[in-house]
Parts: sequence; C-alpha cells; structure tokens
Amino acid sequence: MATPETLDDLLYSVGIPLHVIEKRAKTSSRALLALRKGETATPRIGTVAKLAKALGVDVARVRAAIAASRAAAGK
Repeated sequence: MATPETLDDLLYSVGIPLHVIEKRAKTSSRALLALRKGETATPRIGTVAKLAKALGVDVARVRAAIAASRAAAGK
C-alpha cells in the first residue's frame, strides 16, 4: 500500500517554485513551512482554498496532504 501524499509530495509534483506558490496563495513562507512540517493543527479553510487554487488542485487533495504531513510528523 502506498503512503499518503504529504504536502511536500504535492508541492513537488506540481512543480511550481515555493516562492511562486506563496505569492499566488498570498501566504507567508513561515505559514507554508508550518503546514509542510505538520505544525498547524487546523489550518483555516481560506488558507487551504488559496493554496489549492495556487496549486491548481482541489481543496480535498490539499487537506489530505496536510493531514498526511501531520501524521508523518507524528502530530
């Protein structure tokens, strides 16, 4: 069974540089890093929606990737 897609996996698969994603999603590098490291327990839906739009994927995929990142971090 394959491991769930983490946010880092998703970001890598899209192939857009992080600074471009941050600008498109109107989020800080600190906030994105916290999501990638699984440090944000419940990200705001607005943040998740902006990130999904910036990546060109659906919100459910981003939410699942964030959850996988938290699980991988043991949080």
